[in-house]
Amino acid sequence: MNALMRLFQRFSSPKVLESTSALAARIHFEQELLPFDLLGRSLSYNPYPPRFKEIFPTLDSPRGVLVKGFVFDELESIIATLQTQRANIIVLDLARDSEANPSGEGLECIGYLRHYTNALIVLKDSFIAPYQILQAVVYGADGIVLDRDSKGHKELLEFAFRLNCMGFYMIKTLKDIKSAVLAKAQGVFVDDSVYDELVSLIPQSKCICHFVPKDRIATRADFMCVQV
Repeated sequence: MNALMRLFQRFSSPKVLESTSALAARIHFEQELLPFDLLGRSLSYNPYPPRFKEIFPTLDSPRGVLVKGFVFDELESIIATLQTQRANIIVLDLARDSEANPSGEGLECIGYLRHYTNALIVLKDSFIAPYQILQAVVYGADGIVLDRDSKGHKELLEFAFRLNCMGFYMIKTLKDIKSAVLAKAQGVFVDDSVYDELVSLIPQSKCICHFVPKDRIATRADFMCVQV
């Protein structure tokens, strides 16, 4: 049995979810429909493996766009935005509602984007379980962004790393930077409102994304993400 399958078995055993939130309940329901180990086996024929660590270093002046609630009918508009912004990264925000339903078409839209554009896809979600990361990779995500309020960051980022998925951490305070370092995040997302204050404190080994409004020029970041 290879190391990846042993990893799936490690996380596939039933656990009592710490959170009683709608998201935890939704994940539990989805895992009952498609158990962790069966979902993991689908990676052996996944047409869209993660590419961030391979492609990102080759990009010239990498730039991203933040897309919330993508639906297939907006695909042409998103591709046009990529061209206008000269972007080669899409940060897809599922923007869940109070009942944990993802906006737009959910994870299915990742496959649409991988099929119709060469842009790297980074999924921003409220990750609370390794199962969500496995889902993201199966659907074609190149990276994930952990919400700063999520629990178990180290476990989640370790799992993403083992799947060759780029793991980012959202930071808004100095404490978040410390948490990102302790959790061994490979990259960080910094909002424009705190960027100047925090960027010099982020270890140079981390890939830094700067969230900016339209027409704002980012400095000292590995890539800029425009909020469109």
